[in-house]
Amino acid sequence: MTRFELDKNSFSRYLGRTVKMLIELNHSAFEEPFYFINDTKALTIDGNTYQPYPFDIILPAQSETQGTQIVLSNVQNLAANEIRKTINSNENINLDLYIVNIETDVAEKYPAGLFEVFDANITPESITATINIRHNLDINLSTICYYRQTFPNLYL
Repeated sequence: MTRFELDKNSFSRYLGRTVKMLIELNHSAFEEPFYFINDTKALTIDGNTYQPYPFDIILPAQSETQGTQIVLSNVQNLAANEIRKTINSNENINLDLYIVNIETDVAEKYPAGLFEVFDANITPESITATINIRHNLDINLSTICYYRQTFPNLYL
């Protein structure tokens, strides 16, 4: 009988260490979109170079009401200077979120959603903002068939 064991490299793959997040930030106040990867080195995909930039997507706990947050590191005030350009506009920043596996020969990005960034709070260390996911929840779940004989205690 063959015994299956994970070596250290395989184990780290299953922990998701090779899966990175990519974000694209767009706004009419920006001269060009910003492409960031949550890693320590740049990555070029589809002709766009994603610059290494520390950020985190924080999902709320069940008891929290603040919504999903994005936290960008405020490295040398680079992001803060650009975010400040958008504060007085009536337009939110569009954020495209992607997931990429950097271990494969050809890195492919997989879309994780289009969001709107609003309520930015800028400090010398970080930028924290809420991201709106309502546009991603427009999913057709088809028709629900209800049979009283099958589900007698279910009331719709």
